[in-house]
Amino acid sequence: MAHQVEETGELTRSATITVEAEEYNRQVNKALRQLSNRVKISGFRKGKIPLSVMKQRYGQAVMRDVIEDLVSDNVNKMLKETENVLHVGVPQVTDIPLEDGGELKFTVDYELRPEIDPIGYMGVKVEKPKAEIANEAVDAELENLRQNNSKLEPVVTREVIETGDIVTVDFEAVGDHPELQDMRSTGVQVEIGSGQTLPGIEDALTGKGFDAVVDSEIDAQDDFPVEELRGQKLPIRLTVTKVERKVLPELDDEFAKTTGQGETLLEVRSAIRARLEEQRQKEAEQLAIDSMMTSLLEQNSFELPPSFLDEQVTQAARQRLQMFAQQGIDPAQFGLSVEAIAESIREDVVEQIKREFLLMEIARKENLKVEEEDLSAYFERRGAEVGANAQQYRAFVMQNQDRFRQAQASALLEKVRAKLLADAEIVDVEWPTEEAEEAEAAPAEEVEAKPKKKATKKKSTKKDEGADDGEAEAKPKKKATKKKSTKKDDDAEASE
Repeated sequence: MAHQVEETGELTRSATITVEAEEYNRQVNKALRQLSNRVKISGFRKGKIPLSVMKQRYGQAVMRDVIEDLVSDNVNKMLKETENVLHVGVPQVTDIPLEDGGELKFTVDYELRPEIDPIGYMGVKVEKPKAEIANEAVDAELENLRQNNSKLEPVVTREVIETGDIVTVDFEAVGDHPELQDMRSTGVQVEIGSGQTLPGIEDALTGKGFDAVVDSEIDAQDDFPVEELRGQKLPIRLTVTKVERKVLPELDDEFAKTTGQGETLLEVRSAIRARLEEQRQKEAEQLAIDSMMTSLLEQNSFELPPSFLDEQVTQAARQRLQMFAQQGIDPAQFGLSVEAIAESIREDVVEQIKREFLLMEIARKENLKVEEEDLSAYFERRGAEVGANAQQYRAFVMQNQDRFRQAQASALLEKVRAKLLADAEIVDVEWPTEEAEEAEAAPAEEVEAKPKKKATKKKSTKKDEGADDGEAEAKPKKKATKKKSTKKDDDAEASE
């Protein structure tokens, strides 16, 4: 095998591989002879069929198979002799030998892992918010418990609907458009004053009688299922069938017992505070990690090869789309596509991959290895996240070697992060304001078509949001004739 490599970029290469005519013909003849032992041709015994007859009958099919095998074998051989290959494209055959002989020639593009020599990672200055819980947060959580334990009772002291009422209505669209005939529903609950229904509905019901039939209008938003009606006002009819009022329990020890979190109100408040403090501490830890990684990436700048990155972004977008479908969300209804999601998450995917690459290089430089205690801690944490104990999650991971290698890489990344954070110079800062959190979270959420999440949570760039770090490192190489896929998530399967 002869090959020439052209540098097409800092991390991109294009190899042209040539298989000499003699080697190609030898492989074709070998394949034909092997085939002659299995086929039947009238007038010849198996294994004694002349090569010329075999070529006439099976030459084209055998040539295709031989070319495919030669391409795969030679690309893999070349890659074994090449260091730091990260991504391999699909080989393209440029010259096919004719029947009377000739060379087989093909090209393959591949990309290299960026060379990183980490610096400035010990004693880095890290901003960490104070993990404090205000009394108001405990009060708000207690009020949520109270709301969740409320009861609905019929309103009997008046005859018109007021703010705070829970009104049950039958809903129907009354327009002439055929698509609107099926837009109807019964037993819909509307909380007056909550702002949780379509604009105009709560105002239309306020002040009406308990048996009223109310005609109103709704605005067909940009995500309205009937595209030609978007932007129009659609007439609707609301038939009131029930009016109730939410009755809240008293905040006392009797209520406390019903929550399952304590025997007294004081015990429940203590349990709530402990839970909120634990949650806030985890969020503060993640913000500290984000601060540390931002600083490290500023000191250790490097680029990722384009095709590898495009593949990772597209794969993450497909997994996000699949996650929506599993949650019963119709992506098309929100105008979501692989391309739209990929564009929105690209920046986060780039940062996440760079973090993993940098941490792995720090692990190599510091000679950090995964020990049994590291794996045990990883299985404990990941198991809890998917609703399994450590032993169950370990057993699930050990069923598959790829999964186990991924777990090892993820555990190593956790170990490196923990070491760097332990050696960092922690600077206490105030907790991010809600306005800042929403501003940071808004761009991705618009595409996700989901409620806003606070920026205190770790950014998610992988499918289904449960994937862990290290997956780009942990995935074994596939045959060179196919593009590599380096990110995969098995957590959903584990939770089942």
